[in-house]
Amino acid sequence: MSIFLDTLKKKKTSQTPVWLMRQAGRHLPEYLNIRRQFNDLMDMFLDPATILEVSMQPIKRYNMDACIVFSDILITPFAAGSNVKFIEGKGPIIKFRENINYDYEKTLPLASGIKKIKEETDTPLIGFAGGAWTTLFYCLYEKNERQKLKPEDINEKTSQINNLIEQMTNAIIQHAEMQIDCGIDAFQIFESSAGHLNDEQFYKWCVIPTEKIIESIKKKKDIPIIGFPRNTNLECYKKYSHIDKLDCVTLDYNFPLDKINELNNEIVFQGNLDPKLLLGDSQNLGQKVEEILIAFSKRPHIFNLGHGVLPETSIEKVEEMLAQIRS
Repeated sequence: MSIFLDTLKKKKTSQTPVWLMRQAGRHLPEYLNIRRQFNDLMDMFLDPATILEVSMQPIKRYNMDACIVFSDILITPFAAGSNVKFIEGKGPIIKFRENINYDYEKTLPLASGIKKIKEETDTPLIGFAGGAWTTLFYCLYEKNERQKLKPEDINEKTSQINNLIEQMTNAIIQHAEMQIDCGIDAFQIFESSAGHLNDEQFYKWCVIPTEKIIESIKKKKDIPIIGFPRNTNLECYKKYSHIDKLDCVTLDYNFPLDKINELNNEIVFQGNLDPKLLLGDSQNLGQKVEEILIAFSKRPHIFNLGHGVLPETSIEKVEEMLAQIRS
């Protein structure tokens, strides 16, 4: 058994398991060598050999306690009929199709990639999708809107979001079930854009859809589910942590560690080092790693970042952090 899966089962393991969001990607030279061979990231996400190789790179280099599928949250709308491209310097460009109709055929390369990973490694494999709100956020707003989103921008699209949220939730459920059929060991829901919502919107567009997603997944197979309501406020974190059958909550790097006891103490926590600390000096990094380990010393905890690895992160700093956690 793995310390990662044991921890998700609420067991306190002798060593803290660790993996990093975006561990497979831009900070690794072996990833960049592959990236240069493709014009569009979507071509990488739809190539089974690339999915296998990139997913395994941080396992081979760092011996992480979990592997995460090399994919993207926008594969869900792609499979549901939208046109998705990744343009260098512009991020994802989506021609959104509002008639959301998930097509398993479009995700056959991803399914093949997941099966290949399972054949190659015993390291637990995490599948994932965006939450319903976060996936719609990328579909409904262009890059310049996303970067400076105001409450009125969300209010203007309230009726449209209300009309689409259930359809997107159903597509995410189908995307999750496809990954379960291929053998994933755990599933993470990335509600990365939760911080844009007020409390009422958060409950309606994040909590309720997540409840539905978890209920459907658990009916299919009782695998551990991790939720990540990034940058939401303490009250919303409290609500989210009490979602029925949610096994683990990822905490972003702004979450105050002295407030952990205000969340649901029956679940596991994951996080929450600021990825920028991996760019700075060793003393600050070491102090914060120690602070996190002490804060979670008496409860099941998976060490991770409070957001993804930054592209300019050095391999030496990641190794330094891992050595401290594992010692």
